[in-house]
Amino acid sequence: MEREYTLLTGALRVFKDFSCSNSTEIFVYDFDHAMYGKLKEEYPIEQVAGAGDEISRALNLLRWCCDNVLHGGGVKDVEFIPKTSLGILDYSFQKGYENGVYCRLQAIVFSECCLALGLQSRILHCLPFSPNDFETHVVSIVYSKTFRKWILVDPGNNGYFLDEHGTMLSPLEIRSRLANDQIVNCNHDIYPNATERSFEEEQQHYKYYMAKNTFYFKSPQYNAFGSDLWQHQKTVYCVPVGFDVHDREVAYCEFAIKNCPEHLVSDWRRSLEESRRQTDYVLLDAQQFFSPSL
Repeated sequence: MEREYTLLTGALRVFKDFSCSNSTEIFVYDFDHAMYGKLKEEYPIEQVAGAGDEISRALNLLRWCCDNVLHGGGVKDVEFIPKTSLGILDYSFQKGYENGVYCRLQAIVFSECCLALGLQSRILHCLPFSPNDFETHVVSIVYSKTFRKWILVDPGNNGYFLDEHGTMLSPLEIRSRLANDQIVNCNHDIYPNATERSFEEEQQHYKYYMAKNTFYFKSPQYNAFGSDLWQHQKTVYCVPVGFDVHDREVAYCEFAIKNCPEHLVSDWRRSLEESRRQTDYVLLDAQQFFSPSL
């Protein structure tokens, strides 16, 4: 594992420049959607978040989401669940691992709860370099006016990273620190539902996992209740200079066709054709991609 970790962090160090951009698109956040009222009526997110600053409210929501919407580890198909915070909560809230969901759905719950309370948030897909890798990760980011940056939080694992002074880190700070072998610490209550490993083992596992999955990023442009279902939703990418996201997406579909269960092959073939046709990826440089957009 140590050798693999150094290879992963080495790739992050070499591909460090995110200056490529072909668009001036901005992210859009809706804090006034009509369904936020129902979300706050049915689930106690206002009481959970409390009355502190953005970070304390976000961390309260983070732990609440992690404790009550468990990760199912892909044990069963949950694609029938409406991809909204209410739909996911109705299916999984306090119903244990049997009704667990995967990380993207956990991030939808967290980010929509944040938006309902006026906290700027969106889901962030964290992706590896290799197309021969099924294991990507989806987290959330929350904008902190205090620190004037986005903070990465992981609703599936109650996880986030801190520097040596205990300051929470942004996605690019995490990536840079991992790449340059600088201090990156995890919060001590990461993986609250796990008991098998020590904290040191949990921390090392999470650092390895995120070193693999912070090679490039993508996010939905429009962020509101149910925006994952919007027909005209755009995906915005932040990729290193010299990295061809189109080739990577095509190769990923080809890998999936060869390695997925038989009943999923037809789905991946459709995805492959869509990936081959798509050439108009929206690329933003790091400054644009992680702008507060307020």
